[in-house]
Amino acid sequence: MKIVIIGAGAMGCLYGAYLSRNHEVIMLDSFDKQVEAINQNGITVLEEDGREENFKNVKACISGEYKEAADLVVVFVKSTFTEDALRDNKKLFGDKTLVMTLQNGAGNDRKIAKYVNKKNIIIGTSKHNSVNMGGGKVRHSGSGETTIGSNLENNKNLDKIQAILEECGFKVEKTNDIQRVIWSKLFVNLSINTFTAITRAPIGSMIENKYAWDFAEKMICEAVDVAEADGTHFSYREVLNMVHHVCEDAGKGYSSMSQDVMNCRLTEIDAINGAIVEQAKLYNVKVHYNSLIVDLIHAIEGAYRYHKE
Repeated sequence: MKIVIIGAGAMGCLYGAYLSRNHEVIMLDSFDKQVEAINQNGITVLEEDGREENFKNVKACISGEYKEAADLVVVFVKSTFTEDALRDNKKLFGDKTLVMTLQNGAGNDRKIAKYVNKKNIIIGTSKHNSVNMGGGKVRHSGSGETTIGSNLENNKNLDKIQAILEECGFKVEKTNDIQRVIWSKLFVNLSINTFTAITRAPIGSMIENKYAWDFAEKMICEAVDVAEADGTHFSYREVLNMVHHVCEDAGKGYSSMSQDVMNCRLTEIDAINGAIVEQAKLYNVKVHYNSLIVDLIHAIEGAYRYHKE
């Protein structure tokens, strides 16, 4: 099977490397040095137990330059770049091409639906954590399930994707309630990503720091209220326990947003906490803490120019 990964960052490289065990994998990225490194050396994954494995059977290309239709496209670019990535790579999408998004944020499936039949769209979340070390090398700092679903009932393409992922070493769960999956991922990202981006600390630090966890609780509870207004019920305690467990499991891993801030890159804040703020406006739900965190992250982004001087 020909699999194309759009976005050769930390998570894209992790999934691309594992999938290359049994399939032809092409990585697409806009960063030419990353493309060059992968073509020269493949992808190297440093596992949690200290093992290091090099995956040579991977090719890379500048995003937009690969023109052949794929059997499966996995989208890993930041949500803010989804529209551009899909447009630039539209030749990847044939009538039977399956497209899976494992991105942060909300609404990526609606963007993909402009190019692909809804039955061919798979929406997923990943509990893996990966840190980009540069040059086609990543540190696999946390493991977990990949949960997949569809906006359509009885979508048989879910079985195909499950088989592909499992044969390459991923644990997979299928869900019939994809909206619940999307919200669950948002709860984790809106708290862990944002706070570790501000503190520039590992994910596990959020539950070790009383002040950080107290603020995170307030953001999470606001988001639960928005989910309730949108028609998906969660209890506060259920969600708080879930986020706490993710922090415990991830430990010393760094979130994608904290990596962005440390490298002076624009974040996905508008697709995460910003999505909560926009959704809250539809239902007149108060989200003061999420609004504040969006402004804080944008303020940090605005200060990048002083670090580059």
